[in-house]
Amino acid sequence: MIKMNTITLVSFLALCFYSAYAYLDPKKYGEKLSKEGNEWHDICTDVTGATDEMIRQVRDGNFIEEEKMKRYILCLWRVSRIMDRNMKVDHVVLKEVLPEVRHGSFPQETRDCLVNSRNLDLKENYDKIYEFEKCMYKLNPEEFIMF
Repeated sequence: MIKMNTITLVSFLALCFYSAYAYLDPKKYGEKLSKEGNEWHDICTDVTGATDEMIRQVRDGNFIEEEKMKRYILCLWRVSRIMDRNMKVDHVVLKEVLPEVRHGSFPQETRDCLVNSRNLDLKENYDKIYEFEKCMYKLNPEEFIMF
């Protein structure tokens, strides 16, 4: 059985990764993650042109086919330094951002989402990471985090 907390943390890889840009509750996500998540959001909206409305749609499970949104999600992963340009997770950085991960490993379903998205016959990494986010959402929509 998958721990809800682990799914939440991994979903963030999404940070994605999903659910609270300006509404992050420091008590739930921690002061550091809340602050950094908001900073990542600001950087990535400036760089990609994604709007808060687009982000809200994805946060709610409506994965719009919009390049700006896809680039936004890729930006979050890259700016956070959790994932490199080859979609490899840096576990050291992940544990800095999400210390709770130290007490457990990623669920197999999460690893499957990442491996499957890396292996898709898609040219752009922003398309692959978007498919990863969709998969993460399907695993646990209630715990999905999006900044």
